[in-house]
Amino acid sequence: MLRTLEVGFDASGAADAGARGRVVCVVDVVDAATSAEAGLAAGAVAVLGAAPAGVSVPVDVDPADVGARAAALAQESGGSVVVVAEPRVGPAEERIAAARPVLDSLAAAGVSSELVANQGAELPALAELSGRIVVVVSATGGVAYDAALAAAAPAACFATTARVVGSTGWEVAALGARRAAALAREHEVGLSVIAASANSSDDCLGAFDLAQTLIREGHLRGQGPPEGGARRRTGQVA
Repeated sequence: MLRTLEVGFDASGAADAGARGRVVCVVDVVDAATSAEAGLAAGAVAVLGAAPAGVSVPVDVDPADVGARAAALAQESGGSVVVVAEPRVGPAEERIAAARPVLDSLAAAGVSSELVANQGAELPALAELSGRIVVVVSATGGVAYDAALAAAAPAACFATTARVVGSTGWEVAALGARRAAALAREHEVGLSVIAASANSSDDCLGAFDLAQTLIREGHLRGQGPPEGGARRRTGQVA
C-alpha cells in the first residue's frame, strides 16, 4: 500500500517532493510523458527525463547527471541511448544544442546515442527503441523529472493519459499509476504525482486522473491489481 499520495505542480513541486524523499511521477501529456510511454511500449529498457541546456527554472537541474545515469544504464544493459529532444519540428541543430549536456555525458562514457525529435506517440516510428535507454529532453516534463532527481528523489518515472500504439488512454493511465505505485512501495516512501506545467490543463487533469486511478484501484489500501504490465514498462530510475 502507498504510504501517502499527493498531487503537485511544476518543477518546483517535483524538487520539493524529491527533497522530502518521495517518489516522483511526472505527467507531461504533450509530449514528454507520452514519448516516454511510447518508448516503454516499444521495448525501451528505461526512460529518463532531462532539462534542456540553458533552461531557466527556480530549482536545481543537472542534465549532465541524467546523461551519466543513462550511460550507466546503457552499459549495464548492453544497449545504447536514444535522446529525444525539442523542438518537435525544426532544425536538428536546435535539438543538438538543447540536448548537449546529455550528449556530452554519453560521449564521455563511450556510450553511443541517437538523437530524434520529441514526437509523443509517434516516437517509435523515428527510431528502434527495443532494448535501449531513452532520455527525453524537454522544457516541461524533462525539467520536472530532472529537478526531482537533482533534489535526491529516490526514484522518478513518467505517466500520461494519452493513448499510444496498442493501448487506449485509459489503459496507459492505469499502467502509469501502477508503475508509480510500484516504485513508491519498493522504496517504502510516499508518492507525488506532478503535473509538469500548472499552465497546462492536459497535465493538471492528467495528474488528478492518475491520482484518482491510484485511489480507485486500491493502492492506498494495499489492494492494487497485479503489476505485471507495470513492471514490464518500469522506466524507473532509482
